Amino acid sequence: MAIGFIKSFDPNLNQSIFPDYIHSLIGGVFGYSIIWLLIYLYKRIKNKDGMGLGDAKLLSALGFWFGWISIPFILIFSSLTALGFSLPSLIRKSKNLSTEIPFGPHLVIGCILYLLLIDFIFLFLV
Repeated sequence: MAIGFIKSFDPNLNQSIFPDYIHSLIGGVFGYSIIWLLIYLYKRIKNKDGMGLGDAKLLSALGFWFGWISIPFILIFSSLTALGFSLPSLIRKSKNLSTEIPFGPHLVIGCILYLLLIDFIFLFLV
């Protein structure tokens, strides 16, 4: 996380991928907060743990590296990949809805997809 924030002070980095320090700081806080909020709400509703804070730390680090704008895209891509990997097991009934699924690898895949599609995403949005 610290390296992701410190790198944002380097003026020689590609600003389209690596944000300045303000967007980097917002991304780190936003990434941690969104997962923490999901954990908190799930705990209040279901009265059991649904996720670990490792996922929050990983998304926070990704937010520090790639800024706050990357967080929604990484979450969408990682959720879709997690669904794509889990759905066949649910259909075959080899896993059920209470089976633990590690979300960290899907966050990394979501980040890679974001980096590969960043030009297309911003071309589509603008």
